[in-house]
Amino acid sequence: YVDLMPHNPLGPVCTAATVHFAAAVPNFAWLETRAPERALGFDNSEFFPVQPQLEGAVYPVSDAPGLGVEVNEDLLAKQSFKFWEAPHLRRNDGSVTNW
Repeated sequence: YVDLMPHNPLGPVCTAATVHFAAAVPNFAWLETRAPERALGFDNSEFFPVQPQLEGAVYPVSDAPGLGVEVNEDLLAKQSFKFWEAPHLRRNDGSVTNW
């Protein structure tokens, strides 16, 4: 009887899977998302030309095959691996806090 509230799907595939999960359970409450933070590149439309899009405050459930996400595999194949460090959130005293 506890409502579900998944947090921060960090990409279109995870977002789409979470939207489908939300549609399948009766006790889904909210999806905390990072959609407004487009500058972080989690939803790069060059890599994911078809992906979940917010309509107001709602992600509609796609009727496309699978999760409804398309991946530009040709563009991905041209990329090379790069190490990346996620942003660290810091408190006022300078200590690092977990996401």
